[in-house]
Amino acid sequence: MTDISTNNWDVVSITDLDALNKIINSTKDGKAYPKTFEGQDEDSDDGLTVSMSGSWGDWTVTSDASGAKVNIRCSINDGSFVFNGNSKDINAGDKSSYVDIELSLAGVSASPADYIRPGDVITDSTRCYRLMADPDSPVTVVDMVCTNADINDSAMRKGFLKTLMSEWFNNHLSDIKQVFSVVLLGLQAGNTGFQWLYPSAYSYAASGSIDKSSAGFGALTLVDGKTDTGSLSQDIDIAALSLVKPYGANLALIISKAMFVKHILMKAAVDIVKGSTTDDFTISDTGLSLSNNREMVWQDFDDGKGNTISPVLPANSFILDLQSDFIHLSITGAHYRPNEMCTVTMGVEQSFRYKVEKNASGEPVFVPDEQGLGNATVNCTVKPDKWVGVMDIVLGVISGVAALLGLGAGAAAWIAGRAAATVAEVGEEMVIFAAEGLEEAEEEGAVTIEVIAAEAGSVAAGKISSPTLMNAVKIFSAMAAITGVPAAALAITEAVWQGKYDDMPSFHDFARCVTGTSVWPGIAHTELKSATLADSFVIGLEMK
Repeated sequence: MTDISTNNWDVVSITDLDALNKIINSTKDGKAYPKTFEGQDEDSDDGLTVSMSGSWGDWTVTSDASGAKVNIRCSINDGSFVFNGNSKDINAGDKSSYVDIELSLAGVSASPADYIRPGDVITDSTRCYRLMADPDSPVTVVDMVCTNADINDSAMRKGFLKTLMSEWFNNHLSDIKQVFSVVLLGLQAGNTGFQWLYPSAYSYAASGSIDKSSAGFGALTLVDGKTDTGSLSQDIDIAALSLVKPYGANLALIISKAMFVKHILMKAAVDIVKGSTTDDFTISDTGLSLSNNREMVWQDFDDGKGNTISPVLPANSFILDLQSDFIHLSITGAHYRPNEMCTVTMGVEQSFRYKVEKNASGEPVFVPDEQGLGNATVNCTVKPDKWVGVMDIVLGVISGVAALLGLGAGAAAWIAGRAAATVAEVGEEMVIFAAEGLEEAEEEGAVTIEVIAAEAGSVAAGKISSPTLMNAVKIFSAMAAITGVPAAALAITEAVWQGKYDDMPSFHDFARCVTGTSVWPGIAHTELKSATLADSFVIGLEMK
C-alpha cells in the first residue's frame, strides 16, 4: 500500500478537479467571475490600435498545478479582436478558444457565522477566511489558444491579444469571486474530545501528477494551537486521492502520523499501561512514536490460578507507533518474579491491522482485520537464582508464562520441549525461548478472532489474563473511541470482535470536525466511504 504524507502539516483535505470546479463555481448569485470582457490599447509610436470584446464560457481549474500556483482555463464563448481597424472573430465557428491563467490565492476575511456548523461555538478569537484570488499577486497568462487561425497563427496578432487579456485579468482581480475553500480558525468545538482537530493556522496547495493526467487541491492546516507555517511547503500528496477513489470518494482527509500518535495512540498507551497518564509517555522528537519515560507496571494479569502477575516495564521499553498500514507495539525487558527462585523477562512485538466493513446503516466502519490481529513475536528468558538448578523449576514456570502470553497447552508443551533441549547448551544458567507467530506450536498460540472475542469482555471489565490479547483489545478501543464508542460500551466491543458490526459507529462525526472547519462551499452533503492507515490516517468522503 502507498504511504501518504502530509508534508509536516497536521490535517490535510484534498479533493479532485471535478469536485473543485463544482465548488468554485457554486456562488449563490451565479457570479463567480465576470461574464464579459473588453479592452483596448494603442501603440503610441505607430498609432496602432487594438481592442477586444466578448463573453466568457466556463472557468475551470486544470491539472497544470504546482504548489501555491493555481491554473484556470477560461473558455471564450464568443468574441472579436480588432487589429488596426480589421475585426476578426476570436473563435472559428462554434469551436471555443481559451486563455490559461495562473494565479495565487489568499485568505479574505468573512463572517464565521456564514459557515459554522451546529454545535460549534464562535469565540473572540474565531476568524474565518475564504480562499480566493489574491488581489495583490498579479495574474499570469501562461497560454492562449484561438481557434481562428488568422489570429492564432499570427505571432503579432496573438501577442497583442494576449497582452490585452493580461491587462484585463489584472484589472479585474477583485471581480474574480471563485471561493476555493473556507477555513475557520479559533472555533470552540461542540465535541470537546475533537477540539484538537480544529485548525489554528492554514494554507493551501495544488498539485498535478507528473503525466498531467490528474491533479488535486488541498486545504492545509496546523492544529493544537500551532501557528508557525514558515518552514512548511505548499505541497500535497495526490496519491491520497488514488487511495480513496476506489471506494467512490472524491475527498481525502489525512491526519498526519504525528497527530495520530499524539491523539490516538497516546490514548491506547495510557489504556495499556496500568495507572499511567499522558505525562508518563514521551513523544519522539520527530513526533512519529511514543515511549514510556519511567519505570512502570505493565498491568496486573490474572494467571488463572488465583495469582496476580505484574510485569515491570523499564523506562523506554514500551514503544508504540504507526508503520505504514499497521499499528506497531514493541515491549522489551518487561520482567517479573513468578516465585522466589527465578526472574522472567519478556519482549513482545505486535502489529495490528484494520479493515473496512459496513454497519447497519451501510456506513463504513473501521474494525480489526483477522489477518492482522496482533500476532505476537515473543521472546522470553527464565533465569533462576544462582542457587537453583534450571531443571528444578523452569518447566513449571514455562506453563505459567505460556498462559500469560495467551498461548494454549500445545504451545506450552512445545516451548517446554524446546527449553529442555537447550538447558545443556546454556550451562543451566538460564533458558531462552522465542515464538514468532507460533506456527511451530501447531498454531495453538495464534491470535484469532475467537480467542480475542472470548477475552474482550473480560479485558473491558478489568479482568486481564493475557498481555498480548489485552494489547489488541486496548488498541482497538482507542481507535473506536474517536467514533464516539465509550470505553464502557462492552456490548459493542464484544460484538465487533465476534464479527458483528451493526451497532459500530462510523467515523462521520470525526470527519465532520475536519469538513466543518476546512469548508468546501456549495457542498450540500458528504458521505463517508473509507478509512485507511497509510503511514497516516486517511478518511475518504464523497462530496455531493
